[in-house]
Amino acid sequence: MEHAASGPPAITLRPATPADRAWVARVYLAAMRDTLARIGLSPGQQPGLLDAQWNAAEVRIISAAGREVGWVQVAPAEGAVFVRNICVDPPYQGLGIGGTVLRMVLADATRHGRAVTLGVVKGSRAQRLYRRLGFVQTHDDAVHVYLRHDPG
Repeated sequence: MEHAASGPPAITLRPATPADRAWVARVYLAAMRDTLARIGLSPGQQPGLLDAQWNAAEVRIISAAGREVGWVQVAPAEGAVFVRNICVDPPYQGLGIGGTVLRMVLADATRHGRAVTLGVVKGSRAQRLYRRLGFVQTHDDAVHVYLRHDPG
């Protein structure tokens, strides 16, 4: 995908439909395969993790420059919104798409006076992006680091 050097391509989000499920799974497995393997999930176990989290009503399909390039799943949480997943198809990673989508989520949450929370696998490159956007660590466990961005 070509994009202007000045920033990421224009991003739009649309609600997911049941017909998107197979494509979402393909993007998830392509984007997360190495991370899931690093935490000990075999290729056969990896689809089950998405199945356990999947809720089409929470998913938005990310389009950039007219192409579907990823998806984000945001769920309500106590006093916050929880970014359950954000996946950008590997050919489109590194273009600023994930950061743009997260800024959209943060702006919407701020308008509603809500924090944004998320969990990221320890050692994931995505942690740098989250910290640049102002997320701070609240706690961790054996696998994940949990982060929060307060409104404003």
